[in-house]
Amino acid sequence: MAVTTQLIDLDQIIINKSYSRISKIHKYWSRKPWYIIDQYINKYSKKEETVLDPFMGSGSTGLEAILNGRSFIGYDLNPISVTVSKNTLKVEFDVSEFSRGFKKIEKDLKDKIMDLYRIDSDKYILYGITGSKNTKDYNAVLGDYNFKNKERTTISKSLLRKEVPLSDVKYPDCDFPIKFYKDRFSYKGVKRVSQMFSTRNLFALAILKNYLDKTSLKYKDLYLLGFSNTILHASKLKGENVRPLSVNNYWIPDDYIEENVWWRFADRVNNIKLAKTAISSRITSEKLNPNDSYKLINKTSLKLKEIEDNSMDYIFTDPPYGDAIQYSELSYIWNCWLGKKFDTSAEVIINPVQNKNSQTFSDQMSVFLSNAHRVLKDNHYFTICFQNKNLKIWSDLAKIIRNQGFELVDISVYDTLGCPYNKNWSKFSPKSDFYITFRKIKQKSVKISKDTISIDEIFSEVLKEINGSGLDINKAYDLFVTSLMKHTFSFKEVTGVDKINLKSVISKFESYK
Repeated sequence: MAVTTQLIDLDQIIINKSYSRISKIHKYWSRKPWYIIDQYINKYSKKEETVLDPFMGSGSTGLEAILNGRSFIGYDLNPISVTVSKNTLKVEFDVSEFSRGFKKIEKDLKDKIMDLYRIDSDKYILYGITGSKNTKDYNAVLGDYNFKNKERTTISKSLLRKEVPLSDVKYPDCDFPIKFYKDRFSYKGVKRVSQMFSTRNLFALAILKNYLDKTSLKYKDLYLLGFSNTILHASKLKGENVRPLSVNNYWIPDDYIEENVWWRFADRVNNIKLAKTAISSRITSEKLNPNDSYKLINKTSLKLKEIEDNSMDYIFTDPPYGDAIQYSELSYIWNCWLGKKFDTSAEVIINPVQNKNSQTFSDQMSVFLSNAHRVLKDNHYFTICFQNKNLKIWSDLAKIIRNQGFELVDISVYDTLGCPYNKNWSKFSPKSDFYITFRKIKQKSVKISKDTISIDEIFSEVLKEINGSGLDINKAYDLFVTSLMKHTFSFKEVTGVDKINLKSVISKFESYK
């Protein structure tokens, strides 16, 4: 089968941008654009078939599956993933009922929480710069009761750092694990989750969480989702120009801010309302009859024990990218507040603290891909989204997939969605997402790679393609990976992959240029 390849600019894709609000429902990493997932589901599966996502993350694949008349099975080991996915896939939504429920919460809690941030009769702190360093000529942004008439000003330290009676409320106080692989907070004395918050914000969050836990409102789970998406914004992880987890670790900026909890919660709930309304609008405008047949499994997907052989029609997944995103670590605060445990022993990751290296990652992916091959129907398709700056990991992944009995069909490379830190400021970080599609071969073809091709030969291939197409030099790595995958699936042994990565590829092309 001929392999198709393409490099695609997301800006050139015409979409209904209002529906993209679904990405605002809750923070999660590596969320793929809905319109790309929609495209793949419709290309490689049919209505009433079943789509499997073994690393479902925020549930985007599941939503597109059921909105396109498919059934869906999703796995994820991360409890917050299952929480976000469950609320995303519930497509029934009554905006009037949701708004009435929020008005009830507002009536019962807004005054109580807003009073914590009151400056005088009609002014409230929206956020204050409470970190140890502040280079601005103000230390707070104030607004009125409805968050209007905003002004930057300087207020007294006693108002900026108001103490509250924490003993009056229940709040989670989980200890952080002794070691995090990407620890950028313990040196500042933070040992427990509660220390990530000011006493005022901890108090406000506790009031809100305790209330929501006890309420019987119809959309209780969605309001709790809004609460979960408020937590990090109300923590010390946020600065005026720094979003929490923007650098994929718990980094506390020296000029962190203390944000008004009610202000942020109301904003997060409104995002959910807009996202759910957009889904309802899509169902109506496209005359969809979504099939609500889905199953979410909060377990490891390495062995896919709950799924029968040759039963899945299509697999679309976005697995962990080695050590790039530490899901269990970055979800720790959320899961602590929600009272959930993350079993890291089965986490597919490269993490030295967990004693998991690149070989462990390859071994885990091999187990997973063997079972993915087992559950997929013969001659059906499997799309994997992946990125990594290490060519050795790419090479190992390609060999594992090939040797499990998959045939390479298509490689499409898209610019990453949004404006993450790595995309804008880190020169030698991946800036593209690879969507690689394979077909399950009924009979495994076991061959030994006799032919070889060197990294230098691939470099010459890519250089020729860049010179012939006028592509930007930053696309060199994308073409490098594409060429590596093709040669590997042609049963060639690529030599020298352990000595080159994204940085060395880009540097080599720049020196040639």
